Amino acid sequence: MTFDQLETLSDEVKTTFQPEFIFLIFPDKVQHFPARDWQIGQFQDALTQHLGANYQLETWNGMVVARSRQKEVLAVLPRFHDLTELTLKKSIDS
Repeated sequence: MTFDQLETLSDEVKTTFQPEFIFLIFPDKVQHFPARDWQIGQFQDALTQHLGANYQLETWNGMVVARSRQKEVLAVLPRFHDLTELTLKKSIDS
C-alpha cells in the first residue's frame, strides 16, 4: 500500500476521517477504531500493533499517515496535522 493509493479512496471514505479515530487502510477494506483522549504512547502502541515496529510517517491532506514496511496497510491519524505534532518518529527510531 502506498501513500498515492490514498488518493483513490472514495469521497465517502475521506469524509469519515475524524480526529477521534485511527483509520486502517488495507488494499481491500477500510477499518477504524476509537482513539479519543489518547496520549502519544497509546498511538505508538496502536501503530506498532497494527503496522509492526517498522513503519514510515508522512503527511497527506493535512493528516499524519503511517505506512507499514512489513504489511500492506496504512494508518491515517486525522488528529495530527504534522509530524512534529505527533512526535512519534524520534521515539520509534530510538
